[in-house]
Amino acid sequence: MTAIELVGNALCLDFANTVNDRPVADRDWLRTPDEAVTWAAATGHPIGDPEGVAAALPEARTLREAIYRVFRALAVGEPPPRPELDVIATTHAHGLAQGRLEEADGGFRYSWPPPRTARTLLWEVAASAVELLIHGPLDRLGECDSCCWLFLDTSKNRRRRWCSMTTCGTRDKSRRYYARRPS
Repeated sequence: MTAIELVGNALCLDFANTVNDRPVADRDWLRTPDEAVTWAAATGHPIGDPEGVAAALPEARTLREAIYRVFRALAVGEPPPRPELDVIATTHAHGLAQGRLEEADGGFRYSWPPPRTARTLLWEVAASAVELLIHGPLDRLGECDSCCWLFLDTSKNRRRRWCSMTTCGTRDKSRRYYARRPS
């Protein structure tokens, strides 16, 4: 497995990006429980109960694909598919039923009691997706021209085309340069 890249600028988009090169992935951070635990820790959302990860992986993959389909549709100006919106809403609702509001930094935050499980991570991911859907900025969603990863474009000029300049951007620019070069 290669290094974990977090380029989505939102937890839900980074979660959708746990697989690359759709439809035939060569990298999937939700393939095994160990890989899922490693990814969660790298995002700052560690799982304190790794034993339950295997049981949650099918639900995690379903949520990941729902998030990808919803935000990809929005990124390309299409309406999001209703069944996938329902998957996100259902996961979010289950999470809301298990969590609680707590005071934090002069305000409140929603959190889940320990231990942190794989389901807790899924609830946080769903909450991130709902937050982005409700509050946006949806007009800043993008899909990498090269690998299909999703991202929230935070650049000043709103012209981001790649998940990362160091990977897909460099590769794409090199490909175009050599295609223009005389033989």
